[in-house]
Amino acid sequence: MSDVLLPMPVTQRGLSLVELMISMTLGLILMAGIVQIFVTNKQSFTLSGAVANVQESGREGAMILGREIRNADYWGCISAATSVQNNLNSASAGDLLDFSRGLEIYPDTETNNAIVDGSHVILLRGISGAPEVGVDKVPAPDAASLHVTDASSFTEGDILLVTDCENANIFQATTVNAKGNDLINHNEGNKVSPGNAIKTMPKKYTENAKIYRPSVTRYSVQADDQGRRSLVVERGLVANNTGNAAGYANPVELVAEIRDMRTLIGVDTNNDLAVDEWRDPPAPSDADAEDVLAQTLAVRVSLLVRSRDDSVSDDPVDVCFPGWLACTSASTGLQTPVDSALYREYSFTASIRNRIFGGN
Repeated sequence: MSDVLLPMPVTQRGLSLVELMISMTLGLILMAGIVQIFVTNKQSFTLSGAVANVQESGREGAMILGREIRNADYWGCISAATSVQNNLNSASAGDLLDFSRGLEIYPDTETNNAIVDGSHVILLRGISGAPEVGVDKVPAPDAASLHVTDASSFTEGDILLVTDCENANIFQATTVNAKGNDLINHNEGNKVSPGNAIKTMPKKYTENAKIYRPSVTRYSVQADDQGRRSLVVERGLVANNTGNAAGYANPVELVAEIRDMRTLIGVDTNNDLAVDEWRDPPAPSDADAEDVLAQTLAVRVSLLVRSRDDSVSDDPVDVCFPGWLACTSASTGLQTPVDSALYREYSFTASIRNRIFGGN
């Protein structure tokens, strides 16, 4: 019987065109799904980061301004700024040294400064809690000096306040002797700026008088050279090494990407220590500005915050600003951003404690 040769099986040497097209289609579908998941996760991550960013900025801005407004117009045992006599050459520094107003809030109308046009400015005056230095010796009524318990914390040009809880005077130190007899001179002349209009105190302060540092602090939204906006603080009455305290120090950024700030003031119209109406702050030139600000017991602030990432959404998201408006259109406060960043509005209300509890 002869051997029968059977055919050998043919091995597959590749894919057919149909199989190749099917596998490529399945691969593309799988890849599209993976890309979509990646894009969605990236957008969610970006949005979450932007939300956290604006929340943190809004919280920081509200915390800083709320604390400062609550402590505004505090003059120690003197109940009001109107009880403080200003011995300085106030005309040389303008409103900076106008201590008749412990609180000023106004819309910015100047176009030649860094403050965002139309945003509101909050200017606070008062004294800090420390250092508290006592008057050690009774100066002569016509002397241009005060003997104090410790002059080591003061320097030439410092703006200071002396008070015995009945009277108070603001003056500028022309010379300070910390190593000798702790003497603070407050003479006339142009050695320091703005300088003293008078060299003598209107009264002879006794040993129970204290020396404090008055402060002037201005909060505003300012833009830098690149158009980046921030909430900044500028401190006045800070003497430099030449004794010049007639202007504000350089602005210091507090919170980045604060785009705008608006306010309402709560006014006590019948002296019952309660807010009777909420109104826009007066312009500095308004005839009743001083009276209205003196009757202000609380401040409502609205901050417009922008995320640092400017590619949060595909299309701009409208925002209502200030927050107390009933926004239905652009004419009623509804704003449409010009970019795709995330914008949020944060509002808070702060009472001026010295005016409510101090009966100012």
